[in-house]
Amino acid sequence: MAEGDPQKSDGDSTVLIPLNAAEGENLPVALVETLSPLHIVVLGYYPVPSQAAPEQVQSDHENEATAAIEDAVSQFADRGAEVESVVVFTHNKDETIDHIAAEYDVDAVLTPSDYTEELTRVLVPVRGDENLDNIISFIIDLLRQSNIAATLYNVAESDGEASRGELLLRGARDRLAENGIDPNRVEWQVDRGESPGDAIVTTAQEYDVLIVGESEPSLRERIFGRIAGHVVDRVDQSVLVVRDT
Repeated sequence: MAEGDPQKSDGDSTVLIPLNAAEGENLPVALVETLSPLHIVVLGYYPVPSQAAPEQVQSDHENEATAAIEDAVSQFADRGAEVESVVVFTHNKDETIDHIAAEYDVDAVLTPSDYTEELTRVLVPVRGDENLDNIISFIIDLLRQSNIAATLYNVAESDGEASRGELLLRGARDRLAENGIDPNRVEWQVDRGESPGDAIVTTAQEYDVLIVGESEPSLRERIFGRIAGHVVDRVDQSVLVVRDT
């Protein structure tokens, strides 16, 4: 377990991986191998019953909680990853993730899934200019360190929106190319539909991982409110939420 101030390497994105330290969770090998070149922060959150004091639960279960996330930490360390870990005993998992994401200045938060047996194609829904710079920066770091192919994706409700969506995606693809990403590894796709969430969920079935950007004032609301309700909880794939920092 890392101690002291959070550290972050220049030039590499940082990914926060929240895991339930009361249960212990192993991560899919394909996901670990793909993310290992990045800076990893493993958060072991230990749920505390509302009537219990976190300090008391921590004194009783700290060693157990630390051991529960050791396997995940070792998966990255064994591959030479720069990995830190922290264990938090909490009444509110979502607030803890929000706090640790800010404290460690992470670029993306992972919702892992056992479904991720391989990782060769990622879907990147893009709604507009909001958070686009951070999304592109994260994709650059991810694709530079892997052989992954990405599809930039937009859902439009009208012909006018479809035209704007195409311009947005083509521009994003050009920016990736300007930063050394082979254009042949990046496709773009605009679909028509009245429910972007439904369209994303349907299209995501063809991909290994979903990368989405947050867009609301609170990370907790972005990841675990609207986005979780409409996308994250409805897909089998792992999801990376790129923070709007």
